[in-house]
Amino acid sequence: MEASILAGVRQTDFNPKHAVSWLEEQPDELHIWQDIFQELLLCAEKPKQASGNACVKLHGFVEQCSKSSKPALRDFAFAESTALRLFDFFMEWNERDSHRSMRLVLDFLAYSISHNPIPEVGTSVKQTILHNTISTITQRSSRPSVKSAMVALDHFIQKKLVYLCRILETYRELHGLPVDENALWDAFIAKIFTWMESRYVCPTAGKLLVTIFTSYWFENRDVRHQPVTWHKFIYAGLQMDIDYLEPIKLYIFVLLFKTDLDGSLAYLRHLSLLQRLTSSDSNSWDLNSMLWLAMLEAGKKIGVVDEPGRGQEQHPQPASQLRADVLESVLCHNSHEARSSAVSILIASPSTTKPYTAAALELLKQHLPSFHEDSDPKMRYDVLGHSRNMIKRIQSTIESLRREIERNSKKINPPSESKANLKFPSEEARKGQFQEHQKDTIAELRDALRQHEDFVSWYVRFLKDELAPTASYQRHITALKAMIFIIRPALLPGNNLNSSSELKGLLIDATWFRSVLDLIMDPFDDVRETAASLVMSLLLENGESILQRHINGLGRTPTEELQRFCHKADELARRTARADHSDGAARSFELLCRSNMNAEGRIRVPFEVLSSLEAKLSAAEQDLANAVLQAPVHGSFASLRYIWGSLSNIKFSEAEIRDLAELQDRAVACCWRIWQAVRHVLCDDSPEGHLPEELEEVEGLDTKDLLSYSFRAIHESSNLMRVIASNARKNRGPGLLAPSRQNFEAIGRLTFDELSNLRHRGAFTTVSQTFTSCCQLVKYFPNDSNDDLSLLDEWYKGALTCIHTQASTTRRSAGIPALIVGILSSNADRPSFEDVIRNLQEIGGRPALVSETDGSNLPQVHALNCIKDIFKSSYLSKRAEPYLTDCLQLAASSLKSEIWAIRNCGLLLLRSLIDCLFGTSESKMSIEAGWDGRTVKIPYHKFKSLPTLLVNLLQMGQQSSGILIGTQTAESVFPALDIIRRAGPPEEFRDKLYDIIAWYLGSRIWHVREIAARTLCSFLLKPGWLGSVSDLITSSGSSANKLHGALLTFKFLLERLADVMPDQLSGCDIQAIYDLLERLLSTNYCISTCSYVRAVYIEIINFVTRLERAKHVPEADLAARPFAHLTFRLFEISNQFDKSAAPSALQDIRLGQAALQNALDAEAGDLLAQIITAALRGDINVACSMLDSLSHISPPQSNEARANLVDTYIQVCMETDAPEPRTIALENLAALMDKMLYDATGEGRKRLPANETITQLWADLHAKPMNPSLSDAIIRVSGPLLALMISRSEGAAPNDLESWLRSWGAMMSDAGMADRTFDTRMAAVSAIGSISANLASTFTAETAPDPAHLPWLLALYDALNDDDDEIRAAAASAAAPLLSNQRLVSVEAGRRLLRWLRDRYGATDEFRAHVACRMTGHSPSSSSLLTQDSRDKAASRATASLLEGWIPAEVQLAEAMRFDDSLFVVEEQNLYVDEVRETRRWRDVFSSLPPISATSPSLPSAEAALSQWTLAGLQTLTRLAGAEGRDGPLGWTSKPEVFAICARILVSGSALAANDAEIKEELRRFRDEGRKAEVHGLLLSMCEGLDD
Repeated sequence: MEASILAGVRQTDFNPKHAVSWLEEQPDELHIWQDIFQELLLCAEKPKQASGNACVKLHGFVEQCSKSSKPALRDFAFAESTALRLFDFFMEWNERDSHRSMRLVLDFLAYSISHNPIPEVGTSVKQTILHNTISTITQRSSRPSVKSAMVALDHFIQKKLVYLCRILETYRELHGLPVDENALWDAFIAKIFTWMESRYVCPTAGKLLVTIFTSYWFENRDVRHQPVTWHKFIYAGLQMDIDYLEPIKLYIFVLLFKTDLDGSLAYLRHLSLLQRLTSSDSNSWDLNSMLWLAMLEAGKKIGVVDEPGRGQEQHPQPASQLRADVLESVLCHNSHEARSSAVSILIASPSTTKPYTAAALELLKQHLPSFHEDSDPKMRYDVLGHSRNMIKRIQSTIESLRREIERNSKKINPPSESKANLKFPSEEARKGQFQEHQKDTIAELRDALRQHEDFVSWYVRFLKDELAPTASYQRHITALKAMIFIIRPALLPGNNLNSSSELKGLLIDATWFRSVLDLIMDPFDDVRETAASLVMSLLLENGESILQRHINGLGRTPTEELQRFCHKADELARRTARADHSDGAARSFELLCRSNMNAEGRIRVPFEVLSSLEAKLSAAEQDLANAVLQAPVHGSFASLRYIWGSLSNIKFSEAEIRDLAELQDRAVACCWRIWQAVRHVLCDDSPEGHLPEELEEVEGLDTKDLLSYSFRAIHESSNLMRVIASNARKNRGPGLLAPSRQNFEAIGRLTFDELSNLRHRGAFTTVSQTFTSCCQLVKYFPNDSNDDLSLLDEWYKGALTCIHTQASTTRRSAGIPALIVGILSSNADRPSFEDVIRNLQEIGGRPALVSETDGSNLPQVHALNCIKDIFKSSYLSKRAEPYLTDCLQLAASSLKSEIWAIRNCGLLLLRSLIDCLFGTSESKMSIEAGWDGRTVKIPYHKFKSLPTLLVNLLQMGQQSSGILIGTQTAESVFPALDIIRRAGPPEEFRDKLYDIIAWYLGSRIWHVREIAARTLCSFLLKPGWLGSVSDLITSSGSSANKLHGALLTFKFLLERLADVMPDQLSGCDIQAIYDLLERLLSTNYCISTCSYVRAVYIEIINFVTRLERAKHVPEADLAARPFAHLTFRLFEISNQFDKSAAPSALQDIRLGQAALQNALDAEAGDLLAQIITAALRGDINVACSMLDSLSHISPPQSNEARANLVDTYIQVCMETDAPEPRTIALENLAALMDKMLYDATGEGRKRLPANETITQLWADLHAKPMNPSLSDAIIRVSGPLLALMISRSEGAAPNDLESWLRSWGAMMSDAGMADRTFDTRMAAVSAIGSISANLASTFTAETAPDPAHLPWLLALYDALNDDDDEIRAAAASAAAPLLSNQRLVSVEAGRRLLRWLRDRYGATDEFRAHVACRMTGHSPSSSSLLTQDSRDKAASRATASLLEGWIPAEVQLAEAMRFDDSLFVVEEQNLYVDEVRETRRWRDVFSSLPPISATSPSLPSAEAALSQWTLAGLQTLTRLAGAEGRDGPLGWTSKPEVFAICARILVSGSALAANDAEIKEELRRFRDEGRKAEVHGLLLSMCEGLDD
């Protein structure tokens, strides 16, 4: 009977209430409830897919027992054993398989504790649970159920079963800590924060922290953590790891707002006082600022924080509101993270219908463009996500406002009432007041609607402008992806289709269509793909193609325009044969095919493409050279690929399938034909430099053209075959495209043939993907008989033949590894994975002797490479893990081979195996640093034989005679050492491995000693390390090698401890280190006789000294440190023993560094100069190393010591002619002078060298030999040198200052040009930063503007448009002192610097001339800015030179329109700058210049020169528009260079049209002619200021 009852527990209809009722009738002696309880536990412990609602039944059963009238059942329910068993069940299963019903267990535990009839039992249960959870959370227990422990503790706190005081007391007792409440809380919260690094634990950890922050300390007292204390805890947690910021925002701040709104707002106000983002602090992006923005983001997302500019009377709900100026300062901050948070705060809202404020919309207009052009892809990705939400919210808001206006309008004008219902006068008055209120409300709503509609219009125009040919890649791709949200409203969940179609209607017009078509031919692949997908989105909507309808402003249907575009694109691709043009043309043919609504039209397109391809192939078969130059085929193959992929998902009739089958047969035949035509090119052992003899005499043909034609043809044909073969996955359903068996086998055999013969790496990389696809699809073509040889068997046999017969001409075995990987990726039973890899191991392990082979036929090489690629494959590496240890042994054995090719492949295999062990996500810095002493990075329990293998590999090196092991044996132990160094030692072999590795410290090979020393560090990252090091040094005895290895271990260990365990380097440890070093110096004779031992010894001293300096020990104390005494003793030993020995550069370098360190500590400037000067006379390399070490040491604090250091650097430059030491000295000098010039007290400036010394240094630098690095250093140091001279120029003649500034500005302008190297441009920006910081205070409203500053100021502006992110960021920092010390992103700094220049120099003729030059794109030479005249004459001469030599627009256009058919285009030096944007910026400056004053008649006017150039340009444009005929997509204005010149002319014309009737008329004439010729719509939109 009992068995039947227990069986009933497992049934779904088990009812706990009925079961308890039945148990109440049973005798107590049976204890049946215990059996039922155990059975319910067993059911609940199953995975939730199998357990169903067993946890609910379990809870119901014990709960019903607790309420039973039977004492035995109640005692069972409230028993301590029952509660603890339930708690253990929760801890184990909630961690592994949590589901909501698990909470019921906690609910019952809480009930059992609070309502237990025996209070002592409840208290005991509570204490046990509290002890277990806290010990688990704080890592006192080895129990892994951290998440469950946090959930349980959080639940009990919220149920008020435990209070914070008791939790803290339990934590203190567990860890034996002293009674210090603040310290205890800090430690406990830090323990919880350490779990934030675990992705699956951090939500629970965040919830627990919020509960602790907001809960009571005591039961009867209202004492809680205050917001200030919250900040202390959170700030400390963020200090532990900066990556905790996102979890803090999501799992702490959001919950805080929901749990304690008042406290959260108080905390937000506290953070706003601490943040420095809105200040001019250079270190404004600190932890407080990060937390402030994260708190704002969290508050904005849940509706507590509102946008700037909203009146409280409109929406009184939000409790905090941002100021527009505060948010704007963050939106243009130079930190990517700050700006990303700011745009999220601006856009995010919990409501999708809440209107934006006018201030928010204005901020979006100002700053959205800068986000679109950001160079950081993560930033653009975040902005796109915010843009999607913004578009959805804008559309929903417009619809909501319109409905609200309509609803309120009906309230004002209700249906006319009958006269019988006339109201009293008071009611009439109330009604009138109501109507007036409604009218005001409607007016506000209409105003908000107008603002949103205006913003939508602006946003659409902005997106179109971002598609201009001159815009950067970043702007193109971001705008295109933002348009996807408009074109495809389905991507906006819950979006209203009516508002979407309205927004789409604003976007889609002739200008947009033409711009997107042009971008299908863009150089960047993702731009082409996104542009094509946008057009594809228009093909089908509601069952009809939009391309069949007319688009606003387009004189024909889009399909007709697309046909013309296809022919233009195809012709362009034929003429240039460029990959981007061919791919764009191929995509256009796919669009043309899909735009046909009927199947006949769709099929016609691929037939036309195929016919063209066959004609080209016939030409290639007859005359390959002519085909390479005139008829590239890769575009046609790509077109077929795109078309075939597009047709694969469409159902066709039976007749159409037959036609397409014929097309498929011909396409596969074409792939075979092109392979036969070019195989002799790509199968040559050196294809990159191979030109067949019969083609050598062909004019215009070189190896680059032939190789490009061949590779791209095979690349695209292989892609086509892969698309055809992949249709086999359709299971050949009726009406769907599918390859025939004949075609599939032809594709497979062709790719096998290609892979087994190709030598061009790029080609076989593509073909290998196709072959792998074929292997995976073989299962869809089973053999008719099991006895027949399958395709996989055939290919595997062929691959083995290649391994045994092919010559080892490449170190990676060409395509052979791809054949094996492809076959294994099929996951077939035959050939099996085990058979293949065992066979490869057998081949790779065969012995090979130099005497028995000539090195050309080595199957071992191919086998090793095949195994390497198996482990590198993400698809196969998991299956290969059981063989990893054997392969490690094979790789290590290969390293000992006599044949270099086998050793090399063994090394490559080893690298692959180590990557498989550690993964490939680890940074290079982490790999080089090694193990951190915490968690072992390799699961040794998973690879059980790995520790034994490591021991065996290391023992093999000991089997050679004595310590003198050979190089090959050394190479075989490197893998084992490297694995232990990175992963940490396996615990069971720790001592044995330590002894073996310590033996290698005595190797005669330096590199072996070094690797062994680094590996030993993994064993010593623990307390007591110094004793182990002392033992190593003592055991070295008289062996110099062993002592060197021990000291290397000492040095590496100190460096690693300082990084991961700084607490192990306390003051006591430093003293013990000194004692050990002093004892060694006195007792070990090797240190006196061996220079490289002394070098390491000195390195240890230098490191400890730097460590002490980093602790900010007073310099007087540093000078008295005993380490200086050790250094001087080493000097004596070196001089005593090395007189007859050969000089040791390494020892001299280390001694020099130590001497410099001591001289710096003692502030002995003369001694410092003497040491370096002596090194210059002895060994330049030693001197360079000493100078370089000075750059890594923090400079002394006193100005006197800094001045001595400056004099030392100048003396170095004077003493030597060698460029290398002068370069380092000048770089150090520039950095040090900047610090002294920035000294707020002015003392540093006073101690800098005299003007005569600086003048002498400058002359000396240019008189001696120079290399590029020295030239850059001179540019860099020129900034602080000139800043110092100018600061002392009160007594200098004005003309001298004018000459200095102009010549220096010209030098900076020249150094910052786009064709200069990065180092040169960075040196110029850094020099400008020195000048800017020192002269910014002189640019006041009271002082007259000096045009002599314009050259370097404009060079600074140009640097803000540099192509490199780092230089733009440095330029923004350099501009900060001029712009109120605001830390701005470069694009915003450029805008503000222009406004600053306009406000200060707008009235000067020279600046006006610069404005005119910039509008026309004229770049004056640097020499034109140089003059020796007086100030007035210099300005006049500079102005005149600026307005001379302008290249007429006609000449510029003729040059830009010249067609370039080269195969590889030379990329522009600056891809960031946009000529159109720059012209508009300078146009805005020009339009806001103050009225010109009366000038000399002999001085040319910038306005007149600009008008003359613009008028001639407009006339040229009008003539071109008429002469060139129809423009359209890929027309003459689509070329970026032409578009830029046209834009300059038109933008300048629109700026001048208001005051120049002739220009206005010519501008109108061009616009009218341009409309007829269908000139680019973006250019026509620039014709502003015309009255239609």
